[in-house]
Amino acid sequence: MIRTMETSAMYQEFVAERKSNGRWELAGFVVGYGSYLVCFWIVFGLKRENPLFSSLFFLGLFTRFASLMIGRVFLVPKVFLRLLSSDERESDSAWQTLDMHRDEILGRLARNIFGWNDPSELYRMDRKELCDFLKEKTVVNWRKIARIFLFFYFPVCAFVLYLTYLAWTE
Repeated sequence: MIRTMETSAMYQEFVAERKSNGRWELAGFVVGYGSYLVCFWIVFGLKRENPLFSSLFFLGLFTRFASLMIGRVFLVPKVFLRLLSSDERESDSAWQTLDMHRDEILGRLARNIFGWNDPSELYRMDRKELCDFLKEKTVVNWRKIARIFLFFYFPVCAFVLYLTYLAWTE
């Protein structure tokens, strides 16, 4: 009974993580390309000629660059990180979750890592081979790097908006 609850919770976490990934990618897309559009609209549409408006363009570039990090953060779903856990019970629950929803969860990992290439070797891996493969892919902690990056990203966004405000009021 507890095992089933744990695997269900891990699967729900996987689904929530997939939705979160989509939201972050959409936000990066909207902010990045939105900054370009607003910058071009102000400069070419409204014919405002202040060099500070270019800060919006650079915010767009910065955001699109940051969007690359989103792919790295969500490259390996958390259920696989739990499979690597030193806690045997958590690792077993992760393996059961993976076993119950193999096509969906492994399919996500395969798309993230292999893209359009053939992921058939991933589907043939046993638990030990999969753990070794995942250790190789999770050497860098991108989730921690992304949290640190956000600490700098939001002040940069605020500063760019302030520069845009200054340019607008001149």
